Amino acid sequence: MAQDILRVGLIGCGNVVSYGHRPALTTLADVELVALADVTPERRLIGREWFGLSDENLYASYAPILARQDVDAVVVTVPQKFRRQIVLDALAAGKHVLSEKPLASTPAVANELCEAAERSELTFGIVHNYHFFPEYRLIKHLVDGGEIGDLRVLTLNYLGVIDYPGAAEYQADWRHTMDAGGGVLIDMIHAVYLAEWLAGEQAIQVNAFVDAPTYADQNPVIEDLALLQVAFPSRYALINMAWGQGVGGVDVSGSDGQIRMRYEDYQTSGFNQPIELYSVKNWQRTDHVIPNLPAHMDNIAHSFTALWADFRDAIRENRAPVAPARAGERALQLALAGYLSSATGKTITLPLPVDHPVYEHGINGILQADIWEESRTKSAGLFGLRD
Repeated sequence: MAQDILRVGLIGCGNVVSYGHRPALTTLADVELVALADVTPERRLIGREWFGLSDENLYASYAPILARQDVDAVVVTVPQKFRRQIVLDALAAGKHVLSEKPLASTPAVANELCEAAERSELTFGIVHNYHFFPEYRLIKHLVDGGEIGDLRVLTLNYLGVIDYPGAAEYQADWRHTMDAGGGVLIDMIHAVYLAEWLAGEQAIQVNAFVDAPTYADQNPVIEDLALLQVAFPSRYALINMAWGQGVGGVDVSGSDGQIRMRYEDYQTSGFNQPIELYSVKNWQRTDHVIPNLPAHMDNIAHSFTALWADFRDAIRENRAPVAPARAGERALQLALAGYLSSATGKTITLPLPVDHPVYEHGINGILQADIWEESRTKSAGLFGLRD
């Protein structure tokens, strides 16, 4: 890679490109999109307009992008069920890889991709862009700095997730199918990796309840509600997730105080700007100023730009990015453990055994588990558990 420019190939041109990757790739002066591949002609034309590419730099297949000598890295934004071979081929071609989340549909595949990257000594990052939201970076700074003593319980309320459709030119409702690998919890897996990052530890136990009450008359196959209790070696997290108009925000309880954060218009993280963040110690409140974003960027566009800048620097400095693919593998395991816990009525320990059906097959492996008859996940008929 030339020191001055990171040249990128985009594989998949869905909606996430419009509000995330496009601002980054058109803002960073030393990161340049030089080629784009998408199986849908309409999306290729949209990408051509977004990035000002000529027709000879648009492809229906990703293979020609990997063959180009002027491509240093690729970003893979296709649905997760298609990512495995693309990532493996990209690494084999000597390209650094940035993958959309979740990393894969199964932990087995996620681990395979991570091992391939580790053998290749190439940079393999994942779009865990919420690491770069200024409010989460401030919470992390306060927690690590001992503002509230020892962290005890994280509560991440994501009960107002907006159910955005996928690209209509491909399949608008694909996130509501088994191909998505799960429902709202997989869609907004951001809360899962943030819990590990803020805790500073890896999860060891998960207990969960997963249901689909608001879609009960539509024969859903994936959830729209997930409530997780997560144990780390020395602390805990509660992750509450739903599509709808529920509570959003973050609460952190420590041995000497607390931190609270809320968003404008009562929304959930990622969909609006934070309106307040304060800590309480000895029952005294301290308000903390969240750094202002550039005037032309919202929270998501800014976070993607910062993530891309870190990915670029990780390649140049031969270090791991802030959001490494291994973190994506762990987040996927934790989310799937939540599904398994709800279906079986049991607390699940992590990491999952490599021969466990869910490790090997993702949500499809739940059918091979010992299902609890009173499970709300079963009564909702999720993940193929219909009577």
